[in-house]
Amino acid sequence: MLLAGAMSSLLHVGVRIVSPEIPTIEIVFLRSTFTILVTLPFLVRPGQRAWRSSRFDLQLLRGVVGVCSMTTWYYALAVMPLADAGALSFTTPIFVSLGAALFFGESVGLRRWTAVILGLIGTAIVLRPGEGVISWGAIAALGSSILWAVSLLMAKNLAKYDSSLTISFYQPLMIAPFALLGSVPVWVWPSLQSWIVLFGMGLVAGIANFAYVHALRIADASVSMPADYMRLLWMVGWGYLLFAEIPAISTWVGAALIICSTLFITWRESRLASQPKSPASR
Repeated sequence: MLLAGAMSSLLHVGVRIVSPEIPTIEIVFLRSTFTILVTLPFLVRPGQRAWRSSRFDLQLLRGVVGVCSMTTWYYALAVMPLADAGALSFTTPIFVSLGAALFFGESVGLRRWTAVILGLIGTAIVLRPGEGVISWGAIAALGSSILWAVSLLMAKNLAKYDSSLTISFYQPLMIAPFALLGSVPVWVWPSLQSWIVLFGMGLVAGIANFAYVHALRIADASVSMPADYMRLLWMVGWGYLLFAEIPAISTWVGAALIICSTLFITWRESRLASQPKSPASR
């Protein structure tokens, strides 16, 4: 999980580097394409099963949601401090909890609602709406987290029909065509330096995805997920060293509340998964 966080932070730096030259939707397309090319040799090893999906319609819909989430996220990375964007990205588990209650009828008790509210308060602190700091980039980052939560909930539903390998493979495969359609009207031919950065983004994205999935497979989520929050420190460090960005105190305070909230939700989900479920237990 530490490796996944480090690789993800490098991906975010890559977005910031190429975004002044290349439109956001084109970055999404090229990043997804390179990720497919990098991971394809590993995906074909088990045979042809990873190519077949029992719910292609749902995979396609998840691709639409995914391209919207990735585009808004890359836009946010391009226009706002990396630390602020990173803090807001950790709100995804909060929206997953809300979505699970609204769409899957999962019971959410007082403790989890308290954690959700705490996380939303932390989000408001990072956004700082009363100070006029809230921006389109912040709105995009928050919207991306909501869309990514929807994507994760769809993956949860897809798990009833397809393997984890199939679901992981179809994500960039579905995103790339939609991103290509959006890229054609605004296409800018990248420079040699940008091609190198884009290929590197595809490579580190593939490593990050593998490390993330493998971490969740070999260890309980309550053990592995806290390590993902080191990604915020990576983003703060890259923002300071490469772009002279210094996070505001409110960013640290809001991030702490968001992280505490999502840690509790992750821990609670882990405990409930190992116990017989009871409506009152949440």
